[in-house]
Amino acid sequence: MMLSRQTRRAYTTSVGASRSRHTVAITREIPGSFINAVAAHSANQVSDVSDVSLALARKQHHDYLSNLRKHIPTICLPPIECQPDCLFVEDTVVAIDDTAVITQPGHLSRRGEVDSIKTMLLQLGIANVYDMREIAGEGATCDGGDVMFTGRHLFVGISARTNNDGFEFLSDAFARHGLAADSIISVPPVAAGKEILHLKSAVTHIDKHTLLAPTGSIGDTVLEALGAAERGYEAIRLPDILSCNAVAVNGHILAQASKCEISKYRIEQACNKRNLGLTFVDTSELAKKDGALTCCSVLLSV
Repeated sequence: MMLSRQTRRAYTTSVGASRSRHTVAITREIPGSFINAVAAHSANQVSDVSDVSLALARKQHHDYLSNLRKHIPTICLPPIECQPDCLFVEDTVVAIDDTAVITQPGHLSRRGEVDSIKTMLLQLGIANVYDMREIAGEGATCDGGDVMFTGRHLFVGISARTNNDGFEFLSDAFARHGLAADSIISVPPVAAGKEILHLKSAVTHIDKHTLLAPTGSIGDTVLEALGAAERGYEAIRLPDILSCNAVAVNGHILAQASKCEISKYRIEQACNKRNLGLTFVDTSELAKKDGALTCCSVLLSV
């Protein structure tokens, strides 16, 4: 479904001028092949496809889409059956305002997902689209799950999926369109690709000054690598690492419906303090294939 520019603008006005400027989300339906998706860092270490319920994954994804649509017009692309991971659209593009970088995913099996996302960005009228595959060649890799834009800083985690060439490409592209060089930060692979798959597996933001990060050594290490305290961020520390991945969309937070009540309570308190809306969404079945909340959508400002 295509959304008119007038519809997107009207929706943005209705949610209030003081909130973020995301005007449309791109998502994708779950393919029947999802049970064969890559699972390198699942907390449950799932390797047997029989451990993943396609029906439950689809229900959880449907609930995710329903909640997302309450806060932003959402396009849901059809599944690509030969690409089991294709619902995790976040890895295919990094977008800030009127600029988008089409990535070259670090896992070879993911690269067939990218072309249709690029086509959709062009149809939506994104002003500046850079294709890492065409310009940087085979050497540069990047998964969008390693890239976090808080509104003040662009953090790029170096991992098994995102390399230094990918970081340099992102840095050059976004610096051309308004980001200050000192706000684009390479985060060394202290955890991403090791204990966790991506940077945003362990840390996301709920506003320009607040991060969600796990308790314990992983959280300590990631926050130190970000220079979070020195850069003026407050970290809400959560016992459940999956809860550290949340979607901030137009003044509302979609957070993991964790079984960890401490994590849920701390997120709720943080959102109440900052006057942010909050909805808990369960994507635990998607997590068996390394999925999290941010993985399932790309938020755009067009």
